[in-house]
Amino acid sequence: MKKGFVISLILSFLIALVGCSGANKDDGRTTITLWTFADTHKQFYDEMKIKYEEEHPDVKIKIELLEHAAMNDKYTVVAQSGGKDAPDLIDIEQGAFPRYIKGDIPFEPLNSYLDPVGLITAIPQGRMDLYTVDSNIYGIEIAACVAALYYRKDLYDAAGIDVTTLKTWDEFMEASKPLIGKDKYIMSGSEKDFGTFESMLRQEGGDIVTASGEIGFNTDKGKLVMNRIQAWKDQGLMSKTSPEGPQFWEGYTKGNYVAAIGPDWWAGQLVQNAPDLAGKWAAVPMPLGGPDSVQTTVLGGTGLSVSKFSKNKEIAFDFLRYTHLDTENVVRSFQIINLFPALTSAAESEALHQESAMTKYFGDQDLAALYADLSKQAPSQNQAWWRSLVGKAWDKFEPDFQKGKITPDEFLANVETELKNLIATEEAREVK
Repeated sequence: MKKGFVISLILSFLIALVGCSGANKDDGRTTITLWTFADTHKQFYDEMKIKYEEEHPDVKIKIELLEHAAMNDKYTVVAQSGGKDAPDLIDIEQGAFPRYIKGDIPFEPLNSYLDPVGLITAIPQGRMDLYTVDSNIYGIEIAACVAALYYRKDLYDAAGIDVTTLKTWDEFMEASKPLIGKDKYIMSGSEKDFGTFESMLRQEGGDIVTASGEIGFNTDKGKLVMNRIQAWKDQGLMSKTSPEGPQFWEGYTKGNYVAAIGPDWWAGQLVQNAPDLAGKWAAVPMPLGGPDSVQTTVLGGTGLSVSKFSKNKEIAFDFLRYTHLDTENVVRSFQIINLFPALTSAAESEALHQESAMTKYFGDQDLAALYADLSKQAPSQNQAWWRSLVGKAWDKFEPDFQKGKITPDEFLANVETELKNLIATEEAREVK
């Protein structure tokens, strides 16, 4: 009985194994796993996955959407533990990139992949610099991240306000005052305002990090921007707090905010999260501020990187090339999620100007033409290993600033001092 039972059990196991093998459509294919933190990016990758797998039947692309902070924490742990369960590709937001560039960088240098196919200069240097360390390129940007001023054209038109004639921030805010009221603001602010400060500082010709890698925010330009934001809040033109998640976009749907500064990808998120406002928005160049300001800024960015621990680096890079360095596919990213291309050949493509869901949402406006003009003025966005520490220093003094205990100038000075202390602590730890 026992012997018969064992034989029967083995046969059942083998039959089940064969059955599973026959049902497994991925059998024999090489799986490439990609981690991303943005739902809009996933939409693009999902479409590219279908096309790529049709053209490469021996490859399976697996797209995983993770929460941003959790994804970076997970990859940090993976890297520190020798790479077990690492993805082949990972979207690294430019603000998170500094956390990986001290010591052993857990990404594959891409120079040797780009050089042979003539793609080393396919993207403007300013976008490449965000993911470059010691001349080694560790990520490829897909978007120019050039910013515009978005506004509720229907509301401004009804109030008789022609936004296209308002060339300075003072003119725009003064003209917009008839649109504010209880729980109604021109733009959304927040308790921290770091993102707004960062983007507007670049518009003025400054940056968090200078071109030479020094601290760059506690300057005359930084004080100008910080005091401007504070004045807008004091006048009720900008909200002092902001909801998060779905509630944030509900604020736009309800008309709590009638304008916004945002890069190309912000417009894509607006379309996705506020579909009921289709046809009511328009975009113009940003109004000018100080004497060195330009009509745009840059904010954000995400570099797709090949993991150092990938066992299929060549295939992983091929999918990266397919999504980020192929003109037709990069143009498609604009049509799907409004990422105006960083890739020069795509940015110059006539296909960007075709009718799409994006153009329809913005009242048939040719956003690509606007972004193309603004990209010629786009300021630099500099990188440094310590840049991720700025937020920590900022958060330490933000409560006192919000309560009015310190002025904007004092706030920036305190943040700079704290940042220097954090940098010194990190460098001392390395010496030990």
